[in-house]
Amino acid sequence: MMKVVTNSSPLIELSKINQLDLLRNVYGTILIPEEVYVEVVIDGMGKPGAAEVKAAEWIYRQAVVDKAQISVLQTQHSLHLGECTTIALAKEIKAEQVILDDNAARKEAVARGLPVIGTVGVLLVAKTQSVIPTVRPLLDSLRAQGTRISQDLYYQVITEAGE
Repeated sequence: MMKVVTNSSPLIELSKINQLDLLRNVYGTILIPEEVYVEVVIDGMGKPGAAEVKAAEWIYRQAVVDKAQISVLQTQHSLHLGECTTIALAKEIKAEQVILDDNAARKEAVARGLPVIGTVGVLLVAKTQSVIPTVRPLLDSLRAQGTRISQDLYYQVITEAGE
């Protein structure tokens, strides 16, 4: 089983289009730091992702052991708490995949040697694994829900998916 850690935005964005199960279908199980759980389920109560993440028995919560790493990421890199804990947890458990959408967080994760993918990348993996038949309708749904996906990325993914 792959060790995969995700931040809150992929959970929320996929929930908005009723596709949270894509993560389970692609990766099996997902790990999230306690702080991400709080952000999505408790602070986000009533918002997209809250009920879905709370009910998902395949999403496991795990505390970050090295709290100092969280502080370093927050102070030196101005990242949000969820992003900091996601990167710190991924590093601690030697995650095989980290799902992050924020550019600054992605750059920091890559700088720390972590393999990074975003929500849109997960859609492409799902298509490659035949979990979904086509990427374009899901990209369109994400955009319709307000997810920022650049034209360049949109067309790159459509091309890679062969659509």
